[in-house]
Amino acid sequence: MTLLITRGDGYVTTAQAAQMVHVSPVTIRSWVLRGHLAKRGLDEHGHALYAPDDVAAAEKRVRDNGLRTSGIDPRRQRRAMRQAA
Repeated sequence: MTLLITRGDGYVTTAQAAQMVHVSPVTIRSWVLRGHLAKRGLDEHGHALYAPDDVAAAEKRVRDNGLRTSGIDPRRQRRAMRQAA
């Protein structure tokens, strides 16, 4: 787990949110446009701010949805990865 420096209000910027869940900032903005993640406010420069818990929840929703729609069984995938190691 990476230490994430947040603002005094506990919110994170788009870049920090992306770093939290190991995606690009473009992906975070895409999640906002698709309704997976809501902005919690704007910083002093007018840039979006997010609650860290919301970012983690959005990442889980998107990941679970992707696995479900791809037809991949995560249990089978984990088992195969363990056997390959």
